[in-house]
Amino acid sequence: MSLWRTTVFRLLLMFALVFAVSMSGLVYLNYWKSASYTATQADYNINWQFAYFSSLPVDQMPTQIAAHIRSEMHRPTNYYGLFAADRTWIAGDIVALPKDVIADAEGVWSKPELNGQSSARPEYMRTKAMRLADGNVLVISRDVDEMARLRGYMLGGLAWSAAIVMLGGLGVGLLVSTAQLRRVNEVRRVAQQIALGDLDARLPDAGRDEIAWLSQIVNHMLDEVSRLMREVKGACDGIAHDLRTPVIHIRSLLARIPTEGMAAEDAQLVDQAFDEADEVLKRFAAIMRISEIESMNRRKGFSEVSMEDLCRKVGELYAPVAAARRVQLVQDLQSVPTVRADYPLMFEALVNLLDNAIKFTPEGGRVQLSVSAAADGPRIVVEDNGPGIPDSERLAVFQRFYRSELTSTVPGSGLGLSVVQAVMHLHEFELVLSDAMPGLRVTLDCWQHRTRA
Repeated sequence: MSLWRTTVFRLLLMFALVFAVSMSGLVYLNYWKSASYTATQADYNINWQFAYFSSLPVDQMPTQIAAHIRSEMHRPTNYYGLFAADRTWIAGDIVALPKDVIADAEGVWSKPELNGQSSARPEYMRTKAMRLADGNVLVISRDVDEMARLRGYMLGGLAWSAAIVMLGGLGVGLLVSTAQLRRVNEVRRVAQQIALGDLDARLPDAGRDEIAWLSQIVNHMLDEVSRLMREVKGACDGIAHDLRTPVIHIRSLLARIPTEGMAAEDAQLVDQAFDEADEVLKRFAAIMRISEIESMNRRKGFSEVSMEDLCRKVGELYAPVAAARRVQLVQDLQSVPTVRADYPLMFEALVNLLDNAIKFTPEGGRVQLSVSAAADGPRIVVEDNGPGIPDSERLAVFQRFYRSELTSTVPGSGLGLSVVQAVMHLHEFELVLSDAMPGLRVTLDCWQHRTRA
């Protein structure tokens, strides 16, 4: 599972996005409020200057402006300009009437043209104009650089704090997400192990969060499932084991019955009862074998097995059987890499498959046993041109004692594919039934990367 697909990481990104948007809104609000406050304070001071100059006689206005300029020469805060009605400069260190300034209107952010004697022009200036009684226009600009710098420091600190908090939160979130992802991957791995049939595996339940609580519930459920399955399996195995003894006694008694001098019909019934007893014993043996395979430990008795050699031996074993039934047995055995497997169990599984294929193929039919190299390991295919298995029954045939209606007339216990499935499940190989058109194709994919200790 990728970190980007985890719920924890998605929530983290969502919270980070909400935090970033919130902080952006907060910074913008502070910027707007501080700018508004700066403009209000500057306009307030300029209005006091207007009130002072408007109270002076008109002929003293240029002299007072010059006096104010001299008093603020080292660090000027206010800049002044007196202009005639035709925009001609009269006095002050503002030498040109700003075009964006309207007399008796609200103050604006403007940078008027200053004379050469003024110090370096401020970056931020608030400018306002007032028309005097004689028609002249008085322009005053106030330096607000100090307040702007203070505002910049404040907003910069706020932005850096938000960035540090967000990056720190993302870092901690990534660590938490990675730790949670490791736990989720471990839960997923064990869940896949359980899904493959290892009911003794349990989910890791360390911790006190939701994953641990859910794992505890699932583990408790698995304990109950395992207990019930053991009880059912034990009962079935016990019944099969207990019934074998009386069936063996019945078979022994039937074998002792002398058929010489017996009516042909009675002798036939005794022979039929003898055969039926043998069939029941075979079914009991198959049930016990399936239980034995399912209870084996993983990789117990596993070794490097050549599937090519294994199939060759199975083919040699059943060549006479196929010939006796007038069925053509074709072998296509390619050289493939070895895989780790239990040789006797794989031999038993292939014997069941080949026996079924020959048994259900009519005389003159054809059975093919092939081994080839697939992408993930050797692939074994047993294919016949018999009646096949309908799509609707391809899952049901793995159930114990199930017999398809198409093959119900052929003698058998209905346990062959159950044995094969148990062996494949133990090896974690894939078993697939498909249509050979006509007939049945059974594919065994011996995927090496799926074998687990």
